[in-house]
Amino acid sequence: MNKVSPTKTPGGKERISCLTEQMSQPDVLTSRRAEQLFAMHGKTFHFASHFFPKPIRPAVVTLYAFFRTLDDLVDERPADWQTAPVRQELDAWQEWFQRGCSSVAPREPLGSSLAAILSDAQIPFSLFEEFLQGLGSDLEPRVFANFQELSHYCYQSAGTVGLAMAYVLGARSEQALRAARHLGIAMQLTNIVRDVGRDLANGRIYLPQDELARFGSSSEHLSQLYQARQGPDERFREIMRYQIARARLSYAEGLHGCWLLPRDCRVPILLAGRLYQRILARIEQHNYDVLRKRAATSLLTKVWEAGIAVLLAALWQLGEVELLTEREHAYEA
Repeated sequence: MNKVSPTKTPGGKERISCLTEQMSQPDVLTSRRAEQLFAMHGKTFHFASHFFPKPIRPAVVTLYAFFRTLDDLVDERPADWQTAPVRQELDAWQEWFQRGCSSVAPREPLGSSLAAILSDAQIPFSLFEEFLQGLGSDLEPRVFANFQELSHYCYQSAGTVGLAMAYVLGARSEQALRAARHLGIAMQLTNIVRDVGRDLANGRIYLPQDELARFGSSSEHLSQLYQARQGPDERFREIMRYQIARARLSYAEGLHGCWLLPRDCRVPILLAGRLYQRILARIEQHNYDVLRKRAATSLLTKVWEAGIAVLLAALWQLGEVELLTEREHAYEA
């Protein structure tokens, strides 16, 4: 595993800042392809990413391209899709990370661009190895007995992504990294709730079995609802209410970490988190019908939330300045 070496100020305190001048720039053609992938598949985060400082945004786009490419390798299954070659590529990426990203990657120039970011941001390789383990577990249908198992999966598939992003943004404190992990998990829980119908169509159920039983449901009950195309019944709505409440608790844990980021990196993360949280409200507005509909946020909502995020960040920064001034006056006194 590579080691994290935060820079130090002359006074010895850790300096947390966005990677700017030192950030290696990915190949132009790679950047263009990555941007297209980002715009097509990550509409919410792509919108929020435009608020990142220009020097850091290429790294954000490349990170997204890696995670999305590997995720699609497992999830997007054309008629000729086979497990064996996909598993071989996941294993090849695991080996690449274990060797310190020093050889030719399974996909180039994506690997070279990613290796430069890993070096600049000092991201632990173990995050990517755990992400790949999560993808590997998705190759075959699986059942989650309880939330402990689902939570671990959410960490592997999205908590790792949040942590990798935090490193790129310059966050190193324990509190900031814990919040990044929670925010990633919250977003994955949102995806799971939003995509119940889509997952059932692909023979997958991510909701914990013990919680289904608690509300008088089961895998068979969910499949019957989906096949009937009549929308949710009250048992299903109760399950959704429970899952949404849990996701909101994770958002509460994760979003406060935005204020631990460098000032010029707060707005995009806050905006992305708030927009994803809005998806839960849309599900509620649809009366929890995620069996026939897929909740999404409108452009108007995105613009509205962008304004709120900018305002909140400005107010927080003003509070920081005032607090610093008060401390300076107290010291002088």
